[in-house]
Amino acid sequence: MQERRLFLVCGLPGAGKTTRSRQIVDSVGGLYLSADEWVLGLGMSLLDFEFRVKLQDCLLRHAGELLRSGVSVILEFGSWTRSEREAVRQVGVRAGALVDLHFLNAPLDELVRRVRARGGPGAEELASKVLLQESGRFEHPSPEELALFHRYFGPNDEWCAEVP
Repeated sequence: MQERRLFLVCGLPGAGKTTRSRQIVDSVGGLYLSADEWVLGLGMSLLDFEFRVKLQDCLLRHAGELLRSGVSVILEFGSWTRSEREAVRQVGVRAGALVDLHFLNAPLDELVRRVRARGGPGAEELASKVLLQESGRFEHPSPEELALFHRYFGPNDEWCAEVP
């Protein structure tokens, strides 16, 4: 039986979080929780940050319950700050699960291009207001932070379930 694992997939919009999350699900199974999918599914705006914070808190509690019941969780949040990532990591630790960090990134112009190309509700606002105006606030994981996770996969790492 495979150990329970919490996979935190984080990065800026357009970085490839959904693609990586789906690769993980296809490789190891588990339940996939995406804040963006829930926000849109509930008819809200991706830019309604007050709602997003409340929703992410609910999803994080749910992730902890799933982990405690033996289900691995793939959690796709932007997790822009170290404190946000640490809160997620602690949920996994308290549930007795291994916690992996997948941090995805690309040059800013590529992120903007990807977000605009995929379109959808709020794509232009996401590109112009979030990426172009706010992306400098993203805290890249430090070596000290990375050492807290069981495994780390960075922007240039291929996902492989067999990596120890």
